[in-house]
Amino acid sequence: ATTTTTTPSTTTTTATAAPPTTTTAAPNTTTVAPITTTPAPAPFPAPDVGVWNSSCIIVHLAAQLNFTYETKDNKNASRLYNIPADAKVEDSNCAELSQTIHLAWGPVDAIHSMVLQFDLVNKSSELKQIYITLPLTSDHFPDAKDNQTIQLIHQGDDFVTPAKMSYHCTRAQKFNLTEIMQDSKILGTITLSNVQAEAFITDNRNTFSTAMDCDGPKTMDIVPIAVGIAMAALILIVLISYLCARRRSTSRGYMSF
Repeated sequence: ATTTTTTPSTTTTTATAAPPTTTTAAPNTTTVAPITTTPAPAPFPAPDVGVWNSSCIIVHLAAQLNFTYETKDNKNASRLYNIPADAKVEDSNCAELSQTIHLAWGPVDAIHSMVLQFDLVNKSSELKQIYITLPLTSDHFPDAKDNQTIQLIHQGDDFVTPAKMSYHCTRAQKFNLTEIMQDSKILGTITLSNVQAEAFITDNRNTFSTAMDCDGPKTMDIVPIAVGIAMAALILIVLISYLCARRRSTSRGYMSF
């Protein structure tokens, strides 16, 4: 017998995988600019309240100037300036109808000053004039033209107060300043706040009389109103008395009849 052996055919297939695809992202090189903020300049400080008195005038107030001056490069500049609370009473005039108090401060060779003048008009005290002399020294005004002195004046009928009373006003009040009397060109302003003032004091005291407030009813307005009310009340009383008397008289007439 013939035996035939068949050998199975074996095929081996080898597959080679493709290498993986790798992608590298480019780095983000954008630099964010830092935010720089310039701080706002600090506000100019408010003036302190000064306390000054002479034998005939007492003044409590805070004062701030805002004025224009000439710089070294021949330009105009504006500046705030506070009247120091430690200014001294240099002099005082206690005349019958016009009185002044003279405040001074600063170095001996450059005296700064403010003069307040009060006048007595129709039995009322008025702040008639503010006069300021201000040498522009290099320590306070480094950009000012050399040897420059500012002289400013305010004229008006302010702080009107009945005699024997003091003027009181907490709120700020602004007054125009010119270079000379009767000048229309305004060179600056002076702001007065926390004011209490009294002139024409005759007993050499250092305390205020009864205050009249700038925002309260004025005494000169109250007096006519009070007089009018009193007159109306008096007329009403007389009228009622007359009617009562007439009624009694009429009643007696009926009884007699």
